[in-house]
Amino acid sequence: MDLNETEVNNYLQPFLGRYEDSFQEAWVHILECNPQTLQEITPIIKRVRNKDIKEYMNKKYREVSLYKPIGKNGDEKFTLESILESPGNENTEDKDNGDNGLYKKIVDFLIGEYFNQKNENLELKRRGVELKAERLRLRGEWLKFKRDRFDSWKKLMEDKRKQKENQPN
Repeated sequence: MDLNETEVNNYLQPFLGRYEDSFQEAWVHILECNPQTLQEITPIIKRVRNKDIKEYMNKKYREVSLYKPIGKNGDEKFTLESILESPGNENTEDKDNGDNGLYKKIVDFLIGEYFNQKNENLELKRRGVELKAERLRLRGEWLKFKRDRFDSWKKLMEDKRKQKENQPN
């Protein structure tokens, strides 16, 4: 590498901070790529910063999701964290492993949510079938009305034609 270390440090510092892990990671990538100019370092900095931002957002999302209310439309007053902390439905006889209770709670919760969602989907399907039947009934009525209107128009036209034939010119 033809670049001066202090030049590279000064170039990286405003983007990554001197004592950050990303600063060290950027240096590792720089040494691997062996850039010849400072402009060749810019894509490396962008990759490292984007990776850090993505990691931060994933961490933040996980933290938020622990406290986000779970249930139908988020209206329930419990969170995943409260479910994991709650002592409910633990089997006191089977205590060989402390993690067992945690996994059972998670499985019970997920199965419950699965069945709730399945029931909701079935209800939505049922409602969709009812709406389709209603739409078909209304279409049948509309077609009947249209046919009756056409028949009455046809009869009216025939009556007018007969009147014209019967009238003396």
